[in-house]
Amino acid sequence: MPSDPSAPSGDSSLFPSFDGPGELDRIRADLPAFRPAILAVCRRHGLSTGGLAAFARGTNVVVSNDAEQIIKLFPPFLRHQVEAERLSLARFHGEVPVATPELLHEAELDGWPYLVMARLPGRPLEDAWPAMSGPERIDALARIGEIMSAAHALPTEGLESLDLGWDTFLERQIAGCAARHRRMGLPAHLVSQIPSYLESARPLLPRSVVPVVLTGEYTPENLLVTRTGERWSVSGMIDFADACLGPREYDLLGPYLFLAAGSAELQRAFLCSYGYRITELTPALRRTLMALALLHRYSNLRFQLRMDGWESQVSSLEELEQTIWPLSTC
Repeated sequence: MPSDPSAPSGDSSLFPSFDGPGELDRIRADLPAFRPAILAVCRRHGLSTGGLAAFARGTNVVVSNDAEQIIKLFPPFLRHQVEAERLSLARFHGEVPVATPELLHEAELDGWPYLVMARLPGRPLEDAWPAMSGPERIDALARIGEIMSAAHALPTEGLESLDLGWDTFLERQIAGCAARHRRMGLPAHLVSQIPSYLESARPLLPRSVVPVVLTGEYTPENLLVTRTGERWSVSGMIDFADACLGPREYDLLGPYLFLAAGSAELQRAFLCSYGYRITELTPALRRTLMALALLHRYSNLRFQLRMDGWESQVSSLEELEQTIWPLSTC
């Protein structure tokens, strides 16, 4: 049962000073800098202080100990992520066909909210993917489709605070889309096509949706795999800080861009396992997904799209769309 057994200590020296999110990103894996805060959390909840190790990946400060526990510290300006992770952990745990972390404690220390969770076994899919065979990759995408389908079937009651407010959110994303991709370094000839491309996609975009629980994190960094015999398999899912309510199509983007871009075989395994019918694998779906990939709140195709040399190989967004999504039937 999550608990908050004591009030914040008031000792501001527990946390290092930093100048904004950019500097936090630089120091968040610096264990000595955050050790006083981590030790305070451990003392508060009777956690082991042995084997402390900071994770290099992620947005927040994440530290493990030798008791297979995870301490996740959220800076005050990311307080909204605590609510998302806390609520979604409770909703997902034991309700989807994959392991998710058990929430052990939640509290706050000097204005920094934090969570303590049980650590899951396994390693990130990101690390194992290069060595996985073709059949293992197909199995992984099919497994992700099954997990996502179960997650999208979960009830949303009690999660209203996580609602994106999709229609308003979508219009805001459309308005700022070209500027965002210009900042992200998308080739100029593609940036210039964004307004007309999105206008063509407008009738296909989800509107007034009945929202589902989205994680936004079906990515190889947040899916865990374990090895059984000679095969890797997806066994766990972590990091729910970006959880929200919105249309199901929004969650499809992570597996596509990071894992299945350009592969009809992997995409077919993923979509058919999720539950799409043959008749739904259409050019309209492809156009919808490409538009949503541009409009995603964290869209950065230069980082997310794992296809070598694509920036110099496509002359239009329509060509990029067809390159990423060579949809074929189940």
